[in-house]
Amino acid sequence: MDYQTRELPTREALLRVQERENFTPDVSGVDLVLTLITTADLVRASIFDRLAKSYDISEGKFTLLMSLYAEGDTGASELAARIGVAPATVSVMVKRMLSAPQPLISMSRTSSDGRSRLIALTSAGQALIREALPGHFDAIRAFAEVLSETERESLITMLRKLLRKKR
Repeated sequence: MDYQTRELPTREALLRVQERENFTPDVSGVDLVLTLITTADLVRASIFDRLAKSYDISEGKFTLLMSLYAEGDTGASELAARIGVAPATVSVMVKRMLSAPQPLISMSRTSSDGRSRLIALTSAGQALIREALPGHFDAIRAFAEVLSETERESLITMLRKLLRKKR
């Protein structure tokens, strides 16, 4: 992904725009969200670039594999809901993954009419996840090392509060 850190507007620049355009004052809210987006982009790019380089696996494929590993075998519709994509996206991902020389997933029929299919990890998929997880978790944890345990818990609480507001 080769993430390049964006240069965020300063609070002074945000204040100038706010005054010029006569916006309701809340520069700290804008600054917070821009900083949050930039931080999330950096973390995401870093951890998924590592997976791509080490295991030749994309963010989407890893998310699909992790869902199967953590939650178990499932149908395409449920898998799509779990990972937050459209069923058609899962269908394309599954077809591509099944055509790999050493597939990380398998698909089997679950009913006599042949319409329902169960998607599962193969032994190769399980092995990849087991091998990748320690380094993946370490890479994620590394970003939080600059914060104390108390700061981490406070930030988690605040971020979850933001998530609840959107729902």
